[in-house]
This record gives sequence, C-alpha cells and structure tokens, in this order.
Amino acid sequence: MAYKDFVNDKNKGILKDVLLFYGAEDFLMNWAVESIVNDYVDEAARDIDLIHLEGEQVTAAEIVAQARAYSMFSDKRVVIVRNYQPLYKGVPDIHGDDLLTFAAAPQDQSVVIFIVDSRNPDLSAYGKKLAKSCGAYEFARLDKADLKAFITKRVHNAGKMISRRSLEHIMDVSGYYNKGSGYDLAQLDTDISKIVKACEGDDISEGLIEEIMIGDSDRFVFNLVDALVAGDRGKALDIAEAIIRDEDGAMAVLALLTKQFEIMYDAVELNEKGYSISQMAKKTGINEFRFKRAFNAAGRYSKRRIGKILTELYNTDRDIKRGNIDKDVALELIAISACP
Repeated sequence: MAYKDFVNDKNKGILKDVLLFYGAEDFLMNWAVESIVNDYVDEAARDIDLIHLEGEQVTAAEIVAQARAYSMFSDKRVVIVRNYQPLYKGVPDIHGDDLLTFAAAPQDQSVVIFIVDSRNPDLSAYGKKLAKSCGAYEFARLDKADLKAFITKRVHNAGKMISRRSLEHIMDVSGYYNKGSGYDLAQLDTDISKIVKACEGDDISEGLIEEIMIGDSDRFVFNLVDALVAGDRGKALDIAEAIIRDEDGAMAVLALLTKQFEIMYDAVELNEKGYSISQMAKKTGINEFRFKRAFNAAGRYSKRRIGKILTELYNTDRDIKRGNIDKDVALELIAISACP
C-alpha cells in the first residue's frame, strides 16, 4: 500500500498496531511517524512513552518486550524501530518467527512502527513476511498531481503565489523524476523554503527558482554555453575567467561542460529519429530542464561540430591529468574555440 492508503486508513481509524514503513521518501515516512506520535503520546511524556530502537543492534525479543510495556501517561506507547536488519539484509534473528506472530495481533498498549530508510529500498524475504503480517505502507515518490499539491501548499502557507508555469519549472529544475535521482522531498522542502524567503513580491518567478535551485557550477555552465551559442567569445572568456576566480572551479565546470555537450550530441541524434524533448529526456534519464537547455543550444551547431568539440574536451581532460596543460588555460582555450 502507498502513501495515500496510509492517509485514508489513518483518517478512517483502521491503522493496525504494528506498522512497516519503507520506500523512497524518508520525508513522508517521518511525517507519518510524527502524525502517529502526536495522536497517541502526550508531549510532556515523550521521554517515557516514545521509544526509539536502533535496528542494527536490537533483537526481536527486545522489540516485543518494549511493545508489551504499558505507557505511563499517554494513550499508547509508541515504539519506533529504525532499520531492523532482518527486514532488508535478511540477517536471521532467533526470535524472528515470534515477531511475525506478534505483528499480526492487536496491541492494546502500544503502536510499533518499523522504518526502513530509503537507502535500504528493497525488503528481504523476511521483510516481505512481516509486511504481510502487519500494516505495511510503501512511501514511494509522489506522482505529479501530489507533487504539485506539495509545492503549492508550502508556497501558499508562506503567503506567496505561484503560477502553473513556475510550478512546472520547479519540478523540471529539481529533477525529482529523473531516473536514479537522489533529489527527494526533504531537499525540495528546503529549496521551497529558500525560494519563499528570497521572494520579495507576491509571485515566485522562474528566474528566482533557477537562482536558488541551480548550483553555481551548473549556472556557470549554462551561461558559458549560452555565450558560446551566441558566438560571443568575449563574454565566454569573461565567464571562464570568473570560474577560475571562483574557488578554483575550472575542473568541475569542464566536467559539466563536457556533460552538456554530450547531452547536446544525444539531442541531435534523437531529434533526427523524431523523438520529442520529453521522450528524449526520459530515454536518456536526464533532467528535462537540463535537456531543454542542451536541445536549444544544439540547434546552433552541426552534429559534426558538436562531435569535434567533445573530442577537444576529452583530449583536454586527458592533457590536464597528464600535466601537459594548466586547467585554467585549458578552460580559456575552450571558451575561445567552441563558438559555432
């Protein structure tokens, strides 16, 4: 069952007394735990009635013993077990079968919540057995409708407004749906907080979104590529010199520049095959925002020219590592030579 199932079951009052949370979104799991704690544990009694057990050390017998102890001042005791190893590593526990039996039964005195963090995404065979015994919920990445609601709620709660276009832009820039992306709701929540605090007016603009959410190195690369595409060697050289002054950033930017030209090459090839930008981004697993930038830039070059620039970038990386050329000089030369 998913996040929405948890919300529905909680609202209906039909959550089981032993729960298992797992999936890609730690932010949602932590929210769900907090909501249960708020329901059952008196705030003044959380040192006594809220129990945290570390799964790397705790045993099934210890979990059951803690769960069977009565609360002192709260409606129920809440026992949180984080990353209990048998659930994802398959590490045997001598009393593991007893825990399965315990998890399937109602618990008058406690709520037990097993949490498997997102860094341990796959349940073991034992974990799947426990999931069948208790109330299990997978907190996967939000779908687009829920993600839009997540962003909009936080923006409106801060007293700001956001257009549909800017909302889509946040989603694109974040790369939340990129294959293999490590960007999650916790990071998005932090970025939204930064955006609303930096917003001077009522409406959040696309420019502000990019300013907050795009890292300095990415911003340098986008600006450098824009200057190259425009054929403005002077501006490209100015940007290169700014990168050199900015905490010795030449190597990082050269790596990102190489990646951007690789995307441009892919964009030309896939465009020749009739793919849309969304299809290209999905096929390559690249942030759609980054892909759009690369696709637009690629239109000023021939496929052959992009290939030659890539060869030059690969050779430059090799020569820097061999000590044949200074990295700062290399970046300046690329800024001069890579114009259409």
